[in-house]
Amino acid sequence: MHHLRVGARRIVWANELASYRQTIAIASRDLRPHVEVSEAESEALDGEVARLRPDLVIYSRVTYTVRQRVANWVGLYPDRKPYSTFYIGGERKAKRDIHLSDLLALCASPP
Repeated sequence: MHHLRVGARRIVWANELASYRQTIAIASRDLRPHVEVSEAESEALDGEVARLRPDLVIYSRVTYTVRQRVANWVGLYPDRKPYSTFYIGGERKAKRDIHLSDLLALCASPP
């Protein structure tokens, strides 16, 4: 568990496979040290959203709680679809071929 920093942007990674989630979270922590990064299993995502109140959630399986309580989210190849769905700043779009640099850019953006 990581300690929350006042004013830090909070991001929860809940994408599958666990090895992908862990690797991306490590990269996020190393390359975006000003960001508070947490990881969650899909089954625990709603609880983590309620506890952490993140600015951004990246998931593989969407939940009602994420869509209702999180301002920005990314469905990273949700339900094994060939594209990812972004909801950032009130705009929704789909994109194929997501790269780590795309995700890190979102981490760097202000909440």
